[in-house]
Amino acid sequence: MSNWLDKAISWVSPQVGLRRIRARKLTEVVLAYEGARSARRQGGWNTSGTSGNTEIGVGNAKLRANARDLCRNNAYARKAKREWAKRVVGYGITPRPDTGNARSNTRILELFNRWTEQCCSDSRLNFYAAQKLLVESCYESGEVLVRLWDRRPEDGLAVPLQIQLLEADFIDESIYRQLSNGYIIQGVQFDVIGRVAGYWLFGSHPGEVVATSLRPMLNSAFVPAQYILHHAEIDRPGDVRAVTRLAAVISKLRDLDEYADAEIVRKKTEACLAAMITQDAGSDGPTLGAAAVDASTGLKVEDLRPGMIMYGQPGADVKFFSPEAAGDYAAYKKTELREIAAGLEIPYVVLDDNLEAVNYSSYRGGLLAFRDAIEEYRWNWFIPQVLNPIWRRFIDKLYVMGEIPELNYAVAWDPPPFDLLDREAEAKADRLELQIGKKTWPQLIGEIGNDPELQVSEIEKWKSRIEAAGVTFAGSTSAAGDSTNSGGNGNAGSKAEPNSTE
Repeated sequence: MSNWLDKAISWVSPQVGLRRIRARKLTEVVLAYEGARSARRQGGWNTSGTSGNTEIGVGNAKLRANARDLCRNNAYARKAKREWAKRVVGYGITPRPDTGNARSNTRILELFNRWTEQCCSDSRLNFYAAQKLLVESCYESGEVLVRLWDRRPEDGLAVPLQIQLLEADFIDESIYRQLSNGYIIQGVQFDVIGRVAGYWLFGSHPGEVVATSLRPMLNSAFVPAQYILHHAEIDRPGDVRAVTRLAAVISKLRDLDEYADAEIVRKKTEACLAAMITQDAGSDGPTLGAAAVDASTGLKVEDLRPGMIMYGQPGADVKFFSPEAAGDYAAYKKTELREIAAGLEIPYVVLDDNLEAVNYSSYRGGLLAFRDAIEEYRWNWFIPQVLNPIWRRFIDKLYVMGEIPELNYAVAWDPPPFDLLDREAEAKADRLELQIGKKTWPQLIGEIGNDPELQVSEIEKWKSRIEAAGVTFAGSTSAAGDSTNSGGNGNAGSKAEPNSTE
């Protein structure tokens, strides 16, 4: 209902008065939601309407530092990071060229396998170890950079291309600027239509002891986007940077550490005193047991030993201290860990290694949800942001080198399989998916990290040798006709039993 002021304003300016009335009505609609009211229950709830970039820019450096400290010193944070990377990458997400030309595919894969051992600029990691480190860094810090370096032919590499892994700290996040041809937010530069044009990077890590480049340590320089891959899981539309996956549970992990420390200190404090003796003569009176003087404090200390029989002195009152157990500690810890596991998207049974009250169905159900989270991250973030761009640059190099006749970036990425405890049931599911066309045989073989072409050639080679030796395998069929019976070495399934033939 409008008041006298609304009416007066409407008399002078009907348009302004109408806007006031509309605004009031909208406010009434919003406050119909309990969560939007400033009631007593929400009295201490501080919220803001700032953009994601503003919120991240204020706290991201501290979030990264806290998350890294937890991953160093908190067993659960470290395990969560390692388990996530182990499930995402495993022994490596491998490429399978799909150019339509078998000869080109073979040559591309041959050169790629050679390049994987030379791919990192510091020469300490192969391509698959770099994948694992990238995933761990993104989980811990929220984002990570890959710098692409074009090398010279005389550098002696199989393919003149290398990658360098950089922590997110290399981005000069202090730079905010409006440009004539774009803008800069937190060290990331955009062009006039909102595309990433490049990054302002320090020459060395700002927390390094010595400079690792010729440029002064805290001087940032612009690097075009074509040389930088920015791997980050953003939370809101328009976000430029990202926060650690531990952000929602940092306080809970820290509280859990402090609670455990408090329990230890309490136990140590209780153990410092064994008994209190009260007597008329005070500390100068007779002792119950063998006594000595502590040289550091000058106080009398009695020695009480297990099994000793003692007779108290007249007028002495002895009170022994008995530490009280904190009966709710285990329950509190389990409750907190369940919430922490949910925030980290890690099953509680995996985070805590606690298999009590767990059966096959519940364990498998938890792993299925975990697999969904892993697959979403692989195909929506890691492969599009990191692996595909690296692959395109790699193919560009092969084309320039004259190793392939045309540019064709077609590739299938094969992550490691996500085993669910029952290999026999999974093998039957594999067979069924092949029969209904849900998967192809190359896809199935690629998922276990093997190259389908090499798989077929090995099966053919070993099939003839096995037949020549007069050995058969129970249930074996043609070389590639029964994919569930073809293992990585071209032999039949693991349950096969060799029989001699006559």
